[in-house]
Order: sequence, then C-alpha cells, then structure tokens
Amino acid sequence: MGDDDGTFKVGYCYEEGIGVEVDEYNAFIYYQKSAEMGNADGTYNVGNCYEKGIGVEVDEHKAFIYYQKSAEMGDADGTCKVGDCYDEGIGVEMDKHKAFIYYQKSAEMGDADGAYNVGHCYEEGIGIEEDEHKAFIYYQKSAEMGDADGACNVGRCYECGIGVEKDELKAFIYYQKSAEMGDDEGTFKVGYCYDEGIGVEEDENKAFIYYQKSAELGSTDGTYNVGICYAKGTGVEKDEHKAFIYYQKSAEMGDTSGMSRVAECYRNGIGIARDLDKAKYWFQR
Repeated sequence: MGDDDGTFKVGYCYEEGIGVEVDEYNAFIYYQKSAEMGNADGTYNVGNCYEKGIGVEVDEHKAFIYYQKSAEMGDADGTCKVGDCYDEGIGVEMDKHKAFIYYQKSAEMGDADGAYNVGHCYEEGIGIEEDEHKAFIYYQKSAEMGDADGACNVGRCYECGIGVEKDELKAFIYYQKSAEMGDDEGTFKVGYCYDEGIGVEEDENKAFIYYQKSAELGSTDGTYNVGICYAKGTGVEKDEHKAFIYYQKSAEMGDTSGMSRVAECYRNGIGIARDLDKAKYWFQR
C-alpha cells in the first residue's frame, strides 16, 4: 500500500532538485499520485502546477478545481488560494464576496496570508462593507502569525490612525518588526521614521542605512530616497554621481519622481555628462 506523504515528498524532491535532478514533469506526476491518495499538500501542489505550468500545460480552471479540493480537505493554503482565484478570476468567475469568505475561512484556520487579505478587504471594502477597525484587527492577527506585510500595515494604521488611535511610537515598532522580517516597505518606512523623527529620534545616518537596505530589497521609494540622500549629503557624504545612479535605478523601476530627477541631471550635467537628448527622453517618459 502506497504512502501518500512519501509520494508527495518524492514530487517535492523532483520539483526542488533535492537528492535528484530537477524534473518538473515527474514532480507533477508524483503530486498527482499523492492527491489521488488523499494528500492535501499534494492536491494543493497539483493546483499550483496547473496555475503556473510546472510540469504540465497551464490550465487555470483545473488549478481552481484542485485548490478547491485541497480547501475541502482542510488545507489553509488551499483555502486562501481559492480566495485568490475568486478575487482575480483565476479559473473561475470573479466574485469578490466569495473571495472574502474564503480569506476569512483561511484566517480562521491560522493562515497569515488569509488574515492579511481579510484586513485588506475590510480596509478597501472589497466583497464586504468597509470597516477600518476590523481591517486593523486582521492586520494585527496576520502580524502575530509572522506576516511581514501585516506588520507593516499595522504600523501604517498606527501612523495614520486607521481603525485605531494614532500612535507614532507603535507605528515605528511595527515598521521595525516588518523590516526584521525582510519586508522592503517596512524597511523603507523605518528609514522614513528616522528621517522625519516619527516615533523615534531623528537620525539621518540611520535613515540612509534603512533606505539603502530597502533599495537592496527592491523598494522603489527606498532607491529614490538613497539618491536624494546622496544628492543632499543627508546621512552620507554628498556624491552627485551616486545620486544619479540611484535616481536612474528608481526611474527604471517606474518611479516618476526618479524619471524627473534623471532628466534634470542630464539637462544640467549633475553627476553625469550633460546630454539634452537623454534629458528630453526622460522628461517625456
């Protein structure tokens, strides 16, 4: 008699190349076998394979079917994914209220993403009536479950007084928590707090350090602000060329402020050789 968990793990080894060469087709086959044996994780992963085309042709409707099956087996991730499918219309007709219901179910099962998504639904009035206090409560739940985005949003709620009394110190604490979890937005916000003295004593050097960290994590705002720091000598020695480099990075990430700065640098020869054609190009972006 086959072991469903062992079969699932063989699939996982093929997908991740653990002790064997990566083979997505065999990963799919073993996930499917484990699903047929009643394994919830395998059922979820079959859905993931169909959604992303891992070892099988993309089929969003089949992805939805398998996510739904895993949800019926009590899988929290699968329940949350059913919510995603209803939210985005993946393999099923879009239904924001059903999305909310599945997010709520997954949150009750202890899923951090689900709890975060319930908070987002309450904040934006997606599939449910807007309720900022409930949004705050669910962001807080997701943060307690270890969700970095949730921790960042709790910080934002405290900073802006969304669903809770404004408290800049608590805002800083939660931003710091999300930064420690590796969240690019939370890391940027810690820098911003140090820059502006929000909930913590102003410290330009620490602001620069956190902006730089957030830039390394892929934050557009952080990348742009590193440029500003180099341009003004805020928390770091002034360096107009480095300022230009970071403006350009942020511009390439789609930041409109970065584009304007790059154009100005080319027009006025700040940190880079003057080039009016390039200035025009960036102004028109």
